Amino acid sequence: MDDLLQRLRRSGLKVTPRRKAIIELFLQRGGALTPSDVYDGLRSRMEKCGLPGVYRNLDTLESCGVLFRFVTFGGERRYALCSSGSESGHHHHIVCTSCGKVGDVTDCHYCDGMPVEGFRLVSHIVQLHGLCERCEEKENRLKPKIRNKS
Repeated sequence: MDDLLQRLRRSGLKVTPRRKAIIELFLQRGGALTPSDVYDGLRSRMEKCGLPGVYRNLDTLESCGVLFRFVTFGGERRYALCSSGSESGHHHHIVCTSCGKVGDVTDCHYCDGMPVEGFRLVSHIVQLHGLCERCEEKENRLKPKIRNKS
């Protein structure tokens, strides 16, 4: 928690009760949450809590590297804690499509400003989806065994 609050401070942002409550919610629940999930989780903790304020705070926490945002295959916006303490900030994430577990991916061959196919790269977002080991094992256990009739 302290590292996440330090990221806010290093970005020149205040640690408000609402921002701290949002970070605590992500730490408690783990995985990825929708803005509605965050709103529902905060309503019981905070007297004044509106969905527009939740969106603003989520975007603020994303801008300073505490959270990252991704879009599901269904087009739903979700946020998750960014566990990377990388000062450069350049990394990507992989999200389990089954349970929402998040992993860091530091291997990226692109740098902003580099030439790419006749363009100068200004910025980039890489969104990786996969199955974590636990979900892949579960999926393999549930697959029906095909017997070879010889």
